[in-house]
Order: sequence, then C-alpha cells, then structure tokens
Amino acid sequence: MSESPSLGFILADYVAPTIGCILSTLTFSAPIKSLLTAIKSGSLGSLNCTPWAFMTGNTIGWLAYSFITLDLFVFFANAPGLLISIWLNTGAMKLQYYEELVKRSASDNNSNGDDDAISVQTAKIDCCQQ
Repeated sequence: MSESPSLGFILADYVAPTIGCILSTLTFSAPIKSLLTAIKSGSLGSLNCTPWAFMTGNTIGWLAYSFITLDLFVFFANAPGLLISIWLNTGAMKLQYYEELVKRSASDNNSNGDDDAISVQTAKIDCCQQ
C-alpha cells in the first residue's frame, strides 16, 4: 500500500510555487498600465523604462535555469514576464522613435512642413497601434 503525500508536502511542492507563479506574473505586468497611458499621450514623459531591459535579461536567465533544472514552476513564473517585457520594451522604443521624429521635424526649417506633418502623424498612428 502506497502512502499518500502529506499536506505539508503538497503545500510546499505545489501550492506555494503555484502562488509564486501568479504573483510573479502580476509583478511583471505592473508597468502595463503606465505604458498604455504613455502610448495614449504619445510621450514617455517621466516614465523610467530602464528596468524593463533588465526584466528581459532577468527572465531569459531564469528561463535558461528552468530548462537546465527542468523546473516547470520556474518556467511558468518567468515565461509571461519575458513576453510582457518584450512588449514593454517594444512600446518604449516606438515612443522614443516617435518623440525623436517629432523633435527632428520641428527643428527642420528647410522643408515646407506638409510632408513632415504627414510623416509625424503616420508615426503616431503606427506607434499607437500595438
């Protein structure tokens, strides 16, 4: 007759890691609202995007570790974070490009302005469509 696993074993090996995966995903998704607000306004403003680059590197490292140790809980705690961080970094890059485009078109005095206004508006539309 086989023994059934104890409650402590189930809590330590399955329940706690599952809760950790959920909390990890919630932590990684915290900046989503801030980026969406920045996309709607068309500017990063004072939004600090530097941690997002580190988030990408961190999740890649933990995903590599999960493959080495064959730990599914580590994988599922970090896979959503990698996808979210890639989306955050892509959105920030689009906004930075848009801001640079606006700055360059405003400082360009040699053009008649019509083409610049069209290209800036097109960039804003492309930036906001994700």
